[in-house]
Amino acid sequence: MTEKVTFTINGEQHEVGADVSADTSLSTYLHAQHLRGTRVTCGTGGCGACMVLVTRLEPDAGEKMSYSALGCLIPVLGCGGWEITTIEGLGNRFEGYHVIQDRLVEHYGTQCGYCSPGMVMSMYGMTQEKSSWTDADVEGILDANLCRCTGYRPIVDAFKAVTVQDIEDAHTLSCPRTGQPCKGRCSLKSADTKTSSCSKQSEKPESRLLQLRDATWHQPASLQELYDILSGLPQGAKYRFVCSDTAKGIYHNEGPYSTYISTTSIPELSRVAASPSGLVFGANVSISRLMSEFSTASQSLSGFGFAEKIVKMWKRVGGTALRNMGSWAGNFAIKIAHRDFPSDVFLSLMAAGAVVKSGSPYGGDKEHTLDHLLDLDFESERRVMLELRVPPLSDEVSYRVFKIAPRNANVHAYMNAAFSMRVDSANAHTVIGRPLILFGGINEDFLHAWGAEAALEDNSLEDESIVQAALKALRDEIHPDDLPENPSAKYRVDVAQSLLYKTILGIVGDIADASVASGASDLERPLATGQQNYDENADRWPLSKPVTKVEGHIQCSGEADYVADLPPMCEELSGCFVTSTQANARIVSIDTSAALILISDSPAQLFAEERSSYFGQPLGLIVAKTAELSKQGAAAVVVTYDDIQAPVLTIKEAQQQPLPSPQGDPFVEGDVEAGFAASTHVLEGGVGHDWQYHFYMENQATLAIPTDDGLDVFSSSQWAIETQRSIGQVLGVPDNTVNVSVKRIGGGFGGKITRGNIIAAATCLAARKMRKPVRTVLDMATCMTMLGGRDPFWSTYKVGVDAEGRLQAVQATMTSDAGYVNVDPNNTASPPAVPSCYVCPNWEITPVTVLTNTPNNTWTRTPGTTEGVTLMETIIEHVAVALNLDPLLVRQRNLMPDGSFRRVSEGVFRLRCGRGGRDAIAIPKQVKVEKNIIGDMLTQLMSSADVENRKQMVDTFNKNHLWKKRGISVMTMLWPHVVPLLYPMNSLVSINQRDGSVAVSHGGSELGQGLNTKVVQVVSYELGCPMEVVAVKPTTSHTNANSQVTSGALGSYTTAYSVSEACKKLRARLDGVKHALGVEDIPWKDLIEAAASEGVDISERYCNGPGEVLSYPVFGVCCSEVELDVLTGQFLVLRTDILQDAGTSMSPLVDVAQVEGGFVMGQGLFTSEKAIYDSATGKRITDGTWHYQVPTAHDVPADFRVSLLSNTPHPTGVLDSKATSEPPVPLSYTVLMALRNAVASARADGGTAGWFDIEAPFNVEKLQQLCLVEPSRMVLHPGGR
Repeated sequence: MTEKVTFTINGEQHEVGADVSADTSLSTYLHAQHLRGTRVTCGTGGCGACMVLVTRLEPDAGEKMSYSALGCLIPVLGCGGWEITTIEGLGNRFEGYHVIQDRLVEHYGTQCGYCSPGMVMSMYGMTQEKSSWTDADVEGILDANLCRCTGYRPIVDAFKAVTVQDIEDAHTLSCPRTGQPCKGRCSLKSADTKTSSCSKQSEKPESRLLQLRDATWHQPASLQELYDILSGLPQGAKYRFVCSDTAKGIYHNEGPYSTYISTTSIPELSRVAASPSGLVFGANVSISRLMSEFSTASQSLSGFGFAEKIVKMWKRVGGTALRNMGSWAGNFAIKIAHRDFPSDVFLSLMAAGAVVKSGSPYGGDKEHTLDHLLDLDFESERRVMLELRVPPLSDEVSYRVFKIAPRNANVHAYMNAAFSMRVDSANAHTVIGRPLILFGGINEDFLHAWGAEAALEDNSLEDESIVQAALKALRDEIHPDDLPENPSAKYRVDVAQSLLYKTILGIVGDIADASVASGASDLERPLATGQQNYDENADRWPLSKPVTKVEGHIQCSGEADYVADLPPMCEELSGCFVTSTQANARIVSIDTSAALILISDSPAQLFAEERSSYFGQPLGLIVAKTAELSKQGAAAVVVTYDDIQAPVLTIKEAQQQPLPSPQGDPFVEGDVEAGFAASTHVLEGGVGHDWQYHFYMENQATLAIPTDDGLDVFSSSQWAIETQRSIGQVLGVPDNTVNVSVKRIGGGFGGKITRGNIIAAATCLAARKMRKPVRTVLDMATCMTMLGGRDPFWSTYKVGVDAEGRLQAVQATMTSDAGYVNVDPNNTASPPAVPSCYVCPNWEITPVTVLTNTPNNTWTRTPGTTEGVTLMETIIEHVAVALNLDPLLVRQRNLMPDGSFRRVSEGVFRLRCGRGGRDAIAIPKQVKVEKNIIGDMLTQLMSSADVENRKQMVDTFNKNHLWKKRGISVMTMLWPHVVPLLYPMNSLVSINQRDGSVAVSHGGSELGQGLNTKVVQVVSYELGCPMEVVAVKPTTSHTNANSQVTSGALGSYTTAYSVSEACKKLRARLDGVKHALGVEDIPWKDLIEAAASEGVDISERYCNGPGEVLSYPVFGVCCSEVELDVLTGQFLVLRTDILQDAGTSMSPLVDVAQVEGGFVMGQGLFTSEKAIYDSATGKRITDGTWHYQVPTAHDVPADFRVSLLSNTPHPTGVLDSKATSEPPVPLSYTVLMALRNAVASARADGGTAGWFDIEAPFNVEKLQQLCLVEPSRMVLHPGGR
C-alpha cells in the first residue's frame, strides 16, 4: 500500500499525493508543471484541445496499451503507473519536429493554433495504437477535436499524408537515460534515479491509499480489496467510483464525496473473454475496446452480426478519446444516476439482451437485465458492477439501432432507439413473439414502447394495418418531457414513429415499393476530398507564394505562447468573476463573508450594482492565490435578489417592449410604393437566424502586472489600443501608464474586440488594488454566459417584381437583438448590404434594434453583412418559387450593371471611431462597382461544378425517393469591403545591423487569420530580403499607438499596407546605398552593414493616412449540394464549390484557408448553432460543448472545392489583393438553401407546395418538422397495391 501516485510525463518521473485534490485534473497538473501545450478550452472533454497519449498496463492481460485521452477529465490521482506523453514529448524547435507536426504545418492545417496540439496528439495516439491505418481511420479519430478556424479540410488532408513509414522513421525527443530516439513512452523511473528506466513495469498493480485534505482516495489492486473498502465505509458515506471520471464532463457539480475509489488496477474488472453464453467484458473495459471486440466478433463469431450495427452507432458516442477512456460500466452508472441521460451504450446493449453481473462485499453475485439494473440501489447495497455479458442473437432476429443528434460526431443523442424482433421472413415477415422496442431521450422513465410491442406481437409486418396500428400505439404512449434543452415533444413523437417505420422497411426489404425502400437506410458520408485552385504568380514571390504559416511549427508543438501560458509571476493572484444568477432582478445584497477578496468598486462603473440585467452579468472579481481558490471563493459569494421579473429573451418578446434609442438610419433609394404599384407580383415573407457564439478556442484572458510606471497588460485582444483606453477609463489613470501587449490570440472572430475589455479592466483594477500581478482566465461556460455573440436576427420583407422576376421594389425591416444594451450594433451594417450584386430601382430597408435580458451582443465574423446578403438571397429564392422560375435565371436577370454604386454603412464606423477617441470623418458614402464580374464568375462555376447536370441528377433522385431528398443551390454575392478614409494602422520595421535580421511590430492582432504570414511575405518582397530573416513582434500600445481594430478583414488588409509603405521607404534608402556602392547584387547582410556604417536609418515607422487604403467590392459564387433524411431531419453536405474573388492573393494558402474556415463557421450559424435559455432565470443553457453544437470534421462538405478567381489583379487594392477572411461566411447560406430545396421536394410529395419562411438554424428538428411527414404516409406501398 502506497500513499503516493507516481507516473511519467515524457519520460520524466512525477509524484503526487495529498498535495492535490481528487478533482485535480491531469491538465491542471500539467499546467502547474509548465507543460502548457496541452490546452484547455471547454474543460469538459468536448473539444479535444487537452489531448494526451496514455500508455498503461492493462491489469488483466498484463500488457501495455496506448491511446489518446482527454487531460481535462483525467484525475491526476488516477494516473498511477501511467506513461503520459504530451505535445512537448513529440518535438520542438530545439530538437526538431515530429512528422505529424510537420505534415500539419505543410498542409496549412493550423491557423490560430490553439487546437493544433490536440489535433496532433489525436493523430499520434492513433499511430501508437495501430500498426496500420486507412483514410477512414484518420477521419474517424478527428471526431474528438473541434476547430473554429480551418474548416477541418487541411487537417484531414495533413493527417492522411502521414504514412506508417513516416512514423517508423520519426524521431521524437531523446530518452533522458539513453540519449537515443524515444517514442515518448518510457515506463516509470527507477526509485533510485531521476532518469527514465525504460524497464518493464511490474506485472502486479499496486494498491494505493491517500488521505487528502477533504477526502480519501483508494486504489485497490484486487476485487477483495475493493470489497473490504466498501464494507469499511460508515453508513451514509458518500463515495464515488472512478475509472476515467468522464461523467464530470456532463455533470459538473456532483458531490462532495468523502471517498473516491479508483478501480483501474483491479484485474478482474479488465477481463475480456468469450464464453458459450456470449462475450464477457469486465466493468473497466472501455467503450473503444468493446467496439474493437464487437467488430471482430461480427466477422468471426456466429450470432454476432448485429454487433457491427452497435459499433456504427457508438462511433458517434463522444469522440474517440472519450471512448478510449470511458468504460461501459461508467456509462451505465451515469444512466442509473441520471435516468434522463440518453445513453446510446445502454440502449443498444439492452436491445441485444445484455446482462450485467454485480457483486457486493456482503456476498452473492447477481445477474441483472438492464431494465432491472435501473431499479437497483447500488450505493446503499454497496453493490459493484463486475461484468457485462452480451449473448449471440438468432439469425431470425432483426436488430436495429438509431441515434438522432444535432451533428454527425462527438454529440449526445436528441433521442435514440433500439429494436430487436424475431421475424419469420418466409411467413409474410411475421413477428415471432413480443418484439423489443426501446427509446431514449423521451423522458426519464420511458424505455419500453409496450403498446407498439403489443401491436406487432405475432403479426405480419407486411400488413399495412398492423404497421399503422403500431405507429398509433407508439404515438399514444410516448409523452416527452418539456425541458428547454431538449427538442420539442412533437418532434420526438414524430421521429419515434419514423424510426419504427424505418426499422420495418429494413426488415421487409424488397416487399416495400422502391420509392420508400431507401427510407430504411442511414445516410452514409463518403470519405472527405477537396480541391484548392489558385494562380501561381511566381513572378511576385515571395509575395503570393503558397507558404506555410510562419508560426505553424510552434503552434503545432505547443510552444506558441498565449496569455494563459505566460510564466507565473512572483506573488501572482488569480481572478474569478462573481456573476448574477437572475436575469432581471434588483440586487439587494452581496455577502462575501464566506469568500476571499472581492473587487467590486471602480472609478467607472464596471460591475452591476443596483439591478441585474442578464444571467451571468459580472458583479465583482474574486482574487486568490490559485485559480482553484478563486473559483471556490466566487462560489461562496451569496447574492440576494428581489423584484425578480420574467426575463425578456427573444426578439418576439422584446418587440412588445419600448424600443431603445437611437435606432439606425434606414437605407432608402427611390420610392418603394411606386415600385409595388408597377409590380405584377408582390410577395411577403420572413427570414432570420439565432444567436451564435464566436467559439474562439482560447478563452478570454488577461494578465496585469503592476510596474513602477503603471501596469503591463497582456490581453487576448483584437484591439490593443481600445483595451488600453478601457483600462485607463475604468482606473481613472492616463493611458500612457497602461502598457498593453498582444502577441497572438487563439481565435477572435469579433468576440475579442470589445467584450474582453471587461476582463482586462477588472483584472487591472484588482492588480492595482492588490499591488500584485493578477491573471484572469475565463472558462468557456463563463465566456458563453457573461459575454455576447452574434445578434439574433428576424427580418420581414415585401418584394415587388415584374412577370419575368425583375425586381421593382424591396422593402424590409431587419430586427436584431442587441442584448441588454445597444453598444455594438450589428444591424447598422445590414441595410446597405442587402442589395448585394443585384439592381432594383426602389429600396427601403429599416434596421430595428431591440433589447433583451441577455449579454450584450457584439460583432461576429461578417457582422450585419451576412444578414443583408442572405436576406437578399432569400428574396431571390422566394421570387423564383412564386413565379416558377429557375433561381439562377432570376439572379442573372437582376445582376447590377457595371459602374453601379453600393451604399455603405456609416453607423459601424462612427461607433468604432468614437471608441477610438476621434470623430468619424470622411466616411465613404458608397463604393463604385466598376465591373460586376458576378456573371462571368457564375458562368465559370456552372461549368467547373457541373451544376446543370447535377441539378438534373438531383431532380431524378427526388422523383425516385420519398424519404431521402437532395437539394442543390447556387448563390452569388457582392461583399462591400468598406475602409473608412481614416483607419490608421501603425507599423514599425527595424533592421538589425549585426546580422540583417528584421523585426516588425504592427498595430494588428494575429488571431489565426494569417496576418503575420502575409506581413512577413510583404516585408520580404518589398525589402528583397529572405523571409527567414523576418520576425513579427508583439503588438504594443506604445510602439503601435492609436492603431485601429483588427476586424472585418480591415485590420489584416490595412496592416499589410502600412508595413509595405514602411518597407518601401527603407528600400529606397537601401537602394541609395547600392547606388553609392556601385553594385546591384549584394548579399543582404552586407547591404545592411554598409547602410548602417554610412549612418543610414535602417528603421522605419509608417501609419497610413486618410484615403490611402480604398474601399472595393468582393465577389463570390458558391454551389452546395445536400442529402436529407426526411424521416429524421439528419443531413449531409455532399459537396461545396466556392469561387472567391481575392484579387492577386498575397498568400494563397492563407486565403484558401480563410475561405474554408469562414464558410464552415457560417454553416454552423445556419444549421446547428443556437442559444437555449431557462425561461425563469434567463440562464443560457448552451454554455458549453454539451448543448452548443459547432460543426465537426464530420459535418463539413464531404467534397470541398475552393478556387481563387484566376488572373484578376485588383490594381487599387493593397498589392493587387482583396480581403478574404470575412466574405465567405454568407456563401454558406447555399447549404441552408439546398436544404430548403430538399425540404420543398418532401413537402410537395405530401401535397404541400409553395414558399415557406426560413428561420435558421435548419437543424435536424426543424428540417424534419418542415417536411410535414404524416404517419398515414408511412406505408409500404404508396397509393396502395
